[in-house]
Amino acid sequence: MNAEVLSREEWELILELLEREEADLHCEIRHARFYDVRELLKQKKDMIGRLIERIRNLVSEPAASSA
Repeated sequence: MNAEVLSREEWELILELLEREEADLHCEIRHARFYDVRELLKQKKDMIGRLIERIRNLVSEPAASSA
């Protein structure tokens, strides 16, 4: 998939949704009863965190190159 397929506004919406999911996972991890479930949720949260960073860089890149 090519990042150019989505508009900047669409990437920003995806970023917002991922940030919301990351915050929700924080609570889910705290309330998970089983170690295995907690670890899977932590892995998911870490992956989402990496995606957030990549998308932030992607969204901020065009603004920096056009200035």
